[in-house]
Amino acid sequence: MKTIMIVDDEGNILEEIKKNLEKDNFQVITAKNNRKALELINNDKEDKISHILIDTKLPDSNKPALFLLTTRSKMNIDTCKKDNFLEKPFTKTQLIDFLKNKI
Repeated sequence: MKTIMIVDDEGNILEEIKKNLEKDNFQVITAKNNRKALELINNDKEDKISHILIDTKLPDSNKPALFLLTTRSKMNIDTCKKDNFLEKPFTKTQLIDFLKNKI
C-alpha cells in the first residue's frame, strides 16, 4: 500500500487528518514543515510515499486549503488547477472523497 504524507504546521490538524485517513485504511506519515517533508521524501528509498497533501492557500485567494501532488510530479507543478485543492475547513467525508477521486 502506498503512503500519503500530510504537511501542515498545525499539529492538531495533522493528527486529525492522520486519524481519519488511517480509519479509512490509508497509510499516513506527517511533517510539520517543508524541511521535514523533504527529509522524509529523500529517505523514502522504497517509494512508499505516493501523494503529498500540503497546507497552502487557494489560488487567487487567502482561503486555507490542502494541495495534493504526487511524489513523481515534475518540478514545475501547475498550482492553478483548483481541483487539486481541498479548501479548509473540510469534513472527513470530503477529505476521503477528495483523495479517492485523485488516487
